[in-house]
Amino acid sequence: MSDVFNYGILLIPLFTLFLLLAVAVLFLYGQHRAVQVISPMSRTLSPSDVWFQLIPVFNFYWAFVVVNRLSASFALEFDRLQISHKELYPTRALGITCMLLYFISLIPVSEVKTTAGLGWFVCFLFYWIQIQKCRKLILDNQDNDLLDIEKEMLGKIN
Repeated sequence: MSDVFNYGILLIPLFTLFLLLAVAVLFLYGQHRAVQVISPMSRTLSPSDVWFQLIPVFNFYWAFVVVNRLSASFALEFDRLQISHKELYPTRALGITCMLLYFISLIPVSEVKTTAGLGWFVCFLFYWIQIQKCRKLILDNQDNDLLDIEKEMLGKIN
């Protein structure tokens, strides 16, 4: 009976690690898909570059690079498609805030760790949603760069 209990205790951290890794992969896949919808001339990073965030320790640096390059890519694509945007670089402020809260949550003071960790989690969810909204906005407006004559030829104007 004692051995079963001990193995059960070992499974909880493994399951938690697996769950966190699955969420990270889904998030990175979302970033990958967001970069894919951006036209190659507006990209400041390739879709495969987001996966470098899975490399331990290097990801602390690379996450900031992805946040900055992804927001710059969104801005360039929004300008190309003539989509108005309030921020100069969409998603950048929230992405950097998310990363900073993550680093603050690594401070080994329980009150700071808990507060920053909760803030990071909420910020992370909003950042993920904001990336997907930008992706959808680009998908919905991809024909904005076509001239009216091109739209008529493609049958998009009645």
